[in-house]
Amino acid sequence: MRTVLSSSGPACLSILLLFYLANDGLAQQRAPMSLSGVVMNEAKIPLPFVAIILKAKADSAIIKTTVSELDGTFKLVGVSAGTFILETSMLGYESIRKEIDVGQAGGNLPVGTLQLTPLAKMLSAVTVSGQKPFIERRADKLVVNLTDQLTGGSSLMDVMDRLPGVQVNLDNQISLNGRNVQVYIDGKATPLSADALAGLLRGMSSTSIEKIELIVRPSSKYDASANGGVINIVRKRGTREGLRGNLYGGGGIGRYPKANGGFNLNLKTGKYNLLINTDYNVNMYYVDNSIQSIPVKPLNSSAGATESTIRSIRQTNNITPNLGLDYYLTKKTTLSLAVTNALQLFRKTAYSQIRRIEEPMAKENSDNQVKTTTNTFSSGFHLLHQLDTLGKELTVDVDYYRNTSNSNQYTTERFFDQPFDTIRRTFFDQSNAFDVYSAKADLAVPFKNKVQLETGFKSSYVATNNRNVLYDGESVALVRNDSQEDTYQYSETIHALYTTFRQERKKLSYQLGLRAEMTHNRGRQLQANQSFGQQYVQLFPTVFLDYKINDKHGFMVSVDKKINRPTYENMNPLLRIVNANNFVQGNPALRPVSSYTGSATYAYRNALFVTAGYSVDVGDFTYVAFQNLTRDSTTIRPINNRYTQTYSLLTAYNSQIKPWWYTSTSINLRKLAYQLVRDEPKVVGIGTVNIDTYNSFSITKQLSWLVLFRYRGKAQERNITTDAYFTLTTGLRQTLFGKRATVSLNVTDVFHTYKSRYIQESILLRQRWDNQYETTTVRLNVIYNFGGQVAKIKTSSAANDEKRRSDTKEN
Repeated sequence: MRTVLSSSGPACLSILLLFYLANDGLAQQRAPMSLSGVVMNEAKIPLPFVAIILKAKADSAIIKTTVSELDGTFKLVGVSAGTFILETSMLGYESIRKEIDVGQAGGNLPVGTLQLTPLAKMLSAVTVSGQKPFIERRADKLVVNLTDQLTGGSSLMDVMDRLPGVQVNLDNQISLNGRNVQVYIDGKATPLSADALAGLLRGMSSTSIEKIELIVRPSSKYDASANGGVINIVRKRGTREGLRGNLYGGGGIGRYPKANGGFNLNLKTGKYNLLINTDYNVNMYYVDNSIQSIPVKPLNSSAGATESTIRSIRQTNNITPNLGLDYYLTKKTTLSLAVTNALQLFRKTAYSQIRRIEEPMAKENSDNQVKTTTNTFSSGFHLLHQLDTLGKELTVDVDYYRNTSNSNQYTTERFFDQPFDTIRRTFFDQSNAFDVYSAKADLAVPFKNKVQLETGFKSSYVATNNRNVLYDGESVALVRNDSQEDTYQYSETIHALYTTFRQERKKLSYQLGLRAEMTHNRGRQLQANQSFGQQYVQLFPTVFLDYKINDKHGFMVSVDKKINRPTYENMNPLLRIVNANNFVQGNPALRPVSSYTGSATYAYRNALFVTAGYSVDVGDFTYVAFQNLTRDSTTIRPINNRYTQTYSLLTAYNSQIKPWWYTSTSINLRKLAYQLVRDEPKVVGIGTVNIDTYNSFSITKQLSWLVLFRYRGKAQERNITTDAYFTLTTGLRQTLFGKRATVSLNVTDVFHTYKSRYIQESILLRQRWDNQYETTTVRLNVIYNFGGQVAKIKTSSAANDEKRRSDTKEN
């Protein structure tokens, strides 16, 4: 394994460690006071994992926190003299508040037994529901708590399109509020192509996911390429000792059948936390495309105009085993290991027909067989060391990813416009591989007056190798001697340093950040002996302000600069086949996009949010179609435009309207303007309205009903204009056997109203795409939860950018 670090990396780590040692030296000079006690319930049984919070009496500022041990005992170390409030917090129990006076004598101060009263008894006949809300809004992100009712046992890729503001297009691109995002898993970026990432998410069951965090404006701690935001997927981890898990399985039907199954296993002891899960799903579906290509110069001429139709049946088989281990080295140090190996088998059978509009009798049809095998391996470790009880901590991450893809396409084309009908057979063999190595370290240091400083570094190295071989022949036999071979190699190194400074005051909180990134890349096409390379250093500042007007009203402002680097495939000059006369090609001359964004948000009761935003992307990527007259074909290629401006107004409301009715609704107004090149006029797009509303209704204590409605208005994204559409998803969820089992029935796109129709305007060509997909499906899923506390044995008392950019589109 090759590890690549910049020369600044070790130096930065040395500074972090020196800073840590210096602070530890100062801490050792103090003679702190400690508070100790025990937490029990009414039956005098010790309660573990109760949150113990020590607050200043004067302003309720949090001074210390800890959790009770398995025997109910707790200890707060390093408490200075003063008057404090000791507070407990545990789900299902009444909180206790106790005033504590700490003197100057030092030593240990016992606070006695804290006896907690269950909420069920305290509220008598009032029923308390422990269900988390679907959406929790935080200062810096939106947290979506996944429930069986929302997911219905679907794959994680299917769930993505149900999240507020998230959309998955037909090329597997995931966007948040209309902008491409980075996808993280447990706080680590996933350096996979769009298709490889889609395969990984399709192989992960939503039953193993606890929550998904939608971070629209990431801080300087995140990669600067997260210009559209971050989606962080957080997997479930047990918090109580014992063996627990669940088994699940289900099936569905649209035009074709679907099936899924798997298990999740979690074993937690006082020394380690082991997670094992395996997900499997198979999905057969159809994709139909209609493409009309008309040259726009000379004007009003149909010369060279073609119509293409593609009918395809596709099938994916995914199996995704995962292994995770948290090992508690000490009470303050945890080492986490994670390994995932996702395997996807993709098959496609397609029939295509091409017709020249000016020659109705001139036709061409083709049969296309595709088989693709993709394997994604990821591994890494995460070290967390809590330097003290005040929140100072050091984290270190080292990760390795490898993705390989092998695809075979066999195409038979038949031409009917010649004096004699002819047949041409082609065999297209494509292989891709890329490896990613990364290492990073982060140090968080809190100070007095709710001030916190974070700093760290990251280094990553990416190497890709792409090979295409096209065998071309006519008549019956495939002439393998007549072959074309293209090999493309690309490597990239990125080094980054960042610092953030945050302070929370009674009314005004703010965060300032600065990130510096140095990028060096190099690409080479072997057959043409063409090489290119880029090297640049950029600074990325961020500013966040949060002002609390009063208990009901608040105001937030954010300003930042980010970067959008070209995906690896967008820089790959090799041709990729869509059908006989439609191709996709990368552009090695693409430059990175500089993105400047500002937003202002008004918040009311932490339920209603109104956000106005503006961004300008300098040199934004725009896809244009070029006509190749010698091959009678069309090629889509990305270029840099001059700029793209985006105006947006987002209104979001989430609330428990009634005890039996929860709603989360958002309305997003967007408008884009762009200029392709300097000499052409600015193009102002049409205004777009997007509406998402999720509603959950509790019919009985065991039965609930969900309704998810989504509307996408007519939109203009640069030179692409998309038609409007709406979808409706609904489902029922029934719990059985004392909530150990769950049965859910879900119907997606009830009225089959999903559309993907758009017009792409290019300099010399106008294309209209009309795509139909299997979006209406019925799924039945069953989940059974098992496990509980296990017998105690005698033990010690010790208690993720580069991937998104490797975008490969499914043809």
